[in-house]
Amino acid sequence: MLVILVLLCAGVAQTSPGHSALVGLGLTSTPPSYTELSFTNAASLQESVASLQAPVTVSFGIHNVSGSQQDYRWSIVALRGRTNEGSLSGGVSVASQARAALTENVQVTCPSGRLEMILRLASPAESLNFWVTCPTGAAGAGPSVLKPGGKKGAT
Repeated sequence: MLVILVLLCAGVAQTSPGHSALVGLGLTSTPPSYTELSFTNAASLQESVASLQAPVTVSFGIHNVSGSQQDYRWSIVALRGRTNEGSLSGGVSVASQARAALTENVQVTCPSGRLEMILRLASPAESLNFWVTCPTGAAGAGPSVLKPGGKKGAT
């Protein structure tokens, strides 16, 4: 008789009203809600740009692990130190327990060194980053001018 009662209670607990009753009694909790932000394929992130002004492709995913649809605002910014060298932003709605996959091209200016590419969600506040190397000599040392004797040099 006890086995039948336990099986009956376990069966009721699997239903939506049964789960709500267990939550109300404090015997179980509501599953956590959260958002996952990830690069679609971290191993294939762009490592460099070929010219001073070029696009950087960023492929990323947003996973909504909650009980309702969520609207997300995202942004991608390219920083060299504290200087913004390019940015892009947008929004996407993601259904409950679903994923959105996005691929965006951020037009950047990469004068020297490297850029930090930062992918951000506004809410919940999450971010990821990676580095992109600028082409050698992209910035040059200044404009090229003809020196006496017809040889080019930097100013």
